[in-house]
Amino acid sequence: MKLLLKCLFILAFVVLVVLGVQYADEYSKDEDLKRVNDTILQLSLKCYSIEGKYPQDIEYLKKNYGLLVNEDDYHILYHFEGDNLKPTIRVYEKENDYE
Repeated sequence: MKLLLKCLFILAFVVLVVLGVQYADEYSKDEDLKRVNDTILQLSLKCYSIEGKYPQDIEYLKKNYGLLVNEDDYHILYHFEGDNLKPTIRVYEKENDYE
């Protein structure tokens, strides 16, 4: 009986550790997406404050404001709506295809 309880305790502990690691990984990915999104937004606002207009695309931020984004890992939606309208920015993680 004691052996069974010990085995169940160890099994429960291992399951909790695995679930904790998975949760931490998901949280880290979400924070990375938020960080990239916030960086693009901050650089867009910086451009607006300096030049009086929002940049028309991501390439402008890369060329003139030093934006570095790993495009192998992220899809970036940057929708320019006008010189004085804040752009819509969405960052998505790319799915890895191992075919």
